[in-house]
Amino acid sequence: MGSARTQMYDLPSKRSVTQTYRSGVSLHSHTEHSRESLRGLPAYLESLPVLSYFLKREIDRYRAKAGEIPDFSRGYWRGPVTARAAYDLEFGQIERLGLTPMVSLTDHDNIDAGLLLRAETPDSGIPISVEWSLPFEKTYVHLGVHNMAHSRAVPCMQFMAEYTRAPRPQILRDFLEELAADPAVLIVLNHPLWDMAGVGAATIREMILQFLRTYKPLIHALEINGFRSWEENLRVIRLGEEFALPVVAGGDRHGFEPNAMINLTRAACFAEFAEEVRVEQFSEIAILPQYKEPLILRHFVTAWDIVREHPQLAERQLWISRVYVLCDDGIERPLSQVWTRGAPPWIDPCLRMIGFLASRPLRVPFHLAAPMAGSAIL
Repeated sequence: MGSARTQMYDLPSKRSVTQTYRSGVSLHSHTEHSRESLRGLPAYLESLPVLSYFLKREIDRYRAKAGEIPDFSRGYWRGPVTARAAYDLEFGQIERLGLTPMVSLTDHDNIDAGLLLRAETPDSGIPISVEWSLPFEKTYVHLGVHNMAHSRAVPCMQFMAEYTRAPRPQILRDFLEELAADPAVLIVLNHPLWDMAGVGAATIREMILQFLRTYKPLIHALEINGFRSWEENLRVIRLGEEFALPVVAGGDRHGFEPNAMINLTRAACFAEFAEEVRVEQFSEIAILPQYKEPLILRHFVTAWDIVREHPQLAERQLWISRVYVLCDDGIERPLSQVWTRGAPPWIDPCLRMIGFLASRPLRVPFHLAAPMAGSAIL
């Protein structure tokens, strides 16, 4: 087995390169089945000064009234994209590139999307996959576990859920070995250098180094991510070189903009793609045009997809029907049932600002002006 190799191409400037490949693979995207915690919302909004002003003002009012700040860890949201819509979105983008699509949907700790799609089309070979929130040391990592066998997917998911609730490191290796024993399964360490738990970049790197030193034989690839900065992705590429691991592309899509990175392969099915990464340790990646836009602008586009009205969702048309909170009686309820007098008045101007910043007329000049990050190495 040789050293890991990763090749990247900037599309559309190298559009002709797709003609040498058979398939395009979309890894790591989310649907309405992902449960997204609001724990990190205040820290996230700190990077968006216009919105953080309104949030800080409301938190100060709440503190003055209740004597404490709101506990955002009691809340979570679900996205507006159904399993079928998410699959078709990724499928269509790859098909327009003249490639045969493979789409692996990876909701947080949930495999319902893949199970639903396989139930609709049993012979489709659609992967059953998950993004597993795996507690580790002071933080946690996200493992993309792709293409589990249909007969094993549910019991594997039950183990993952139990382990997340009550970690027992002494049994983790055995389970990862069981997963990796299936040659059609691909295990990817997603966005490894993202400080999701807020413990600091240096601590995250040390934890990831420790994780890879312990479990590297059972991890098949690291992920560069379509919603992380190019600087961070470059550090992931160097980490892959350090551990002789290939790097694959994951988009991390939550809204209606398809993944900004896909994988290119000559494989005819996902099992062959997994073998290409695992055995040949070879990966080829296409960086798509939307990645050229400023990351903050793309975050606003996703945020607008999350909070805008979606008539096709029937009883979940409004965002307050897709955001849930754990109430004092121990029951989780949507905000539409909690805010009986309507949303606080400061929220509406925030939503209108998000809609403005996500608008197409504003995105066009950014798109034309922004150079391709990292284009010198592509």
